[in-house]
Amino acid sequence: MNVPAEVEFGQLLIGGIGFMLLATVALVVFVIVYQKRLLRQQLRQRLAEAEYQQHLLAAVIEAQEHERERIGRDLHDGIGSTIATAKMLMSRLSADAVTPDAATLLGMIQEIMGTAVHDVRSISHSLYPAVLTHFGLAEALQHLVDICNETGSLAIKLEVAYLQPLVLAQELALYRICQELIHNALKHARGATQLLVGLRQQAGGLTLTVEDDGCGFAPATSGAPLATGAGLRSIEVRVQMLHGRLRRHSAPGQGTSTTIYLAAPAAT
Repeated sequence: MNVPAEVEFGQLLIGGIGFMLLATVALVVFVIVYQKRLLRQQLRQRLAEAEYQQHLLAAVIEAQEHERERIGRDLHDGIGSTIATAKMLMSRLSADAVTPDAATLLGMIQEIMGTAVHDVRSISHSLYPAVLTHFGLAEALQHLVDICNETGSLAIKLEVAYLQPLVLAQELALYRICQELIHNALKHARGATQLLVGLRQQAGGLTLTVEDDGCGFAPATSGAPLATGAGLRSIEVRVQMLHGRLRRHSAPGQGTSTTIYLAAPAAT
């Protein structure tokens, strides 16, 4: 017996509707599963970013604590002992008894107090470089280099091509980066005699380079104090704040070079 066309059409329609419902349900399930997976991925990414920011914050705090410790040590071991020595020499001078050694003692006291004044200025400058506020980054770096040349073991040379000033916060971050890199080179660059600091501004952006002529190290070795210490972590935080990039190169016998890249600097 032949099935009427209307019945056959109805069966096809019901089958089509059923297929559409199944496809719709499958699509909804797929979208829900995909959204859940996407949400989980976004959550993992946010957790990773939060953890990274926490590590960066910890690095900043650690660097600040190291800086406070260094300043306290400099005050105690440097200026404290210097003034104590001057006080001891002054106690040997008597107002009513001028001895042949008085002039010599006074000369020694003047020299010691001069050293103390220099140390106070150095520590004050390391805490906040007032010259940066008044004269800008180039002059502040030159002042930093001059101070380091007076007391350090390396001959430091500064090359500047810096015409478009950045905002003060950016200049201060670059100054701190350079300060940390110079301090690291003075402390760790074995065999180095010279240190070149370069601040160069071009149309594509700005670069800050600190390069020594020491013995260098293999990148995979543990002879890279900056690579794992609080110094590099504090530098990385500041570079991230500047939306810049950091690149470090070293090889045995070729010294060490660290370069900070900033693209499209903001003008004041």
